[in-house]
Amino acid sequence: MRFHDKQAGGLPLISAFLTHQALLSGLDDSKVGVVICDRRLRYKALNQSAAEIHNFPIGAHLGHPLHEVLGSLAGKLVPLWETVFATGHPSSNLEVTGQLPKRSGVGRWLNNFFPLKDGNSRVTHVGCFVIEISPPPILTSPLPSLIDEATSVTSDHPSRSNRGQRTLPSPRERQVLRLLAEGKSSKEISSVLGISFRTVGTYRARLILKLGANSIVDLVRYAIRNHITTA
Repeated sequence: MRFHDKQAGGLPLISAFLTHQALLSGLDDSKVGVVICDRRLRYKALNQSAAEIHNFPIGAHLGHPLHEVLGSLAGKLVPLWETVFATGHPSSNLEVTGQLPKRSGVGRWLNNFFPLKDGNSRVTHVGCFVIEISPPPILTSPLPSLIDEATSVTSDHPSRSNRGQRTLPSPRERQVLRLLAEGKSSKEISSVLGISFRTVGTYRARLILKLGANSIVDLVRYAIRNHITTA
């Protein structure tokens, strides 16, 4: 993730708003887009991952309102931003589907909004973590069959076609999945893994989407059948 400062092209640092370097490093690894907007819903800062999602240069965002970059998709997102400004409360795992002006085809994104307050507890800016959701595979069988097939992919010699068709959890996602299956709460998982509560929620959402699950119960079944937990 490349952050731009005023000495590098006149672009402000995301870290001027988000100062926790460990968090920024985690966002870099996960390719999560980060956007900061003011009360007039103008872009004040963003990272390279967000610019790539929009297929629009960082500098072309700054100072411009959301609708100039997002087009008709802004109609779905603006109310979400305004709600956080009005309430002062974060809003997590909100899925938005639509088409961006600079990209072809319909996209899907998970949005996690959070308020940024001044010394008087007034919300001056709102930030958003954005995760692009890849199109899910077309399933011809219910989830239990998918789980059984995923088990076979973990064999020593998976077939070439299976490797291309299945997406298995990453090592960090397996850790979160194991702890979920052991009955740990998001707060407990946050403490065990040394990550934020919000990041745990993001991993949960990604696991549900990646595995085609409908609930945490489905994730637990997957963990048990694939020996991710001994439960």
